[in-house]
Amino acid sequence: MHRWSIPLLFFVLTVLACSRPVPTTTPTPFANPADEIRFVVTRYLDAIYHGRAGEAWLMHSRATNEGESFDEFAAVVQVAKQVGSRIEILQIDEPEIRGDQASVIVVQRLGPRVTTYMFRLVYEDGHWKIHNPRDLVPQP
Repeated sequence: MHRWSIPLLFFVLTVLACSRPVPTTTPTPFANPADEIRFVVTRYLDAIYHGRAGEAWLMHSRATNEGESFDEFAAVVQVAKQVGSRIEILQIDEPEIRGDQASVIVVQRLGPRVTTYMFRLVYEDGHWKIHNPRDLVPQP
């Protein structure tokens, strides 16, 4: 064997190894915005019912968090966590999408009580965000 055979073989193998595409860890975007919206709402509820206030807070639109207190929100999330393991999500309807805004109905059960909620979302910074600004919340 020629004295350059081993280094040449090593060089060829290195070039081949470096030329292969590197597998990406970036998730594939949802092909259907409705699927992404349902995923966001499911993940949001999971964060709320498992006490992950920081994760849920980051899923809000800017307008939702504007003028709100994270500490107050976190306290509400801790209350929700106490019953979260007993809440069953029965249904997430097909979202209604109007440009960069969407709404979706969620049906859940806590014991014998079945409740229906409408979630509003807005497409912001490349993601669907929970959109519930103070001016949409009924005041007592």
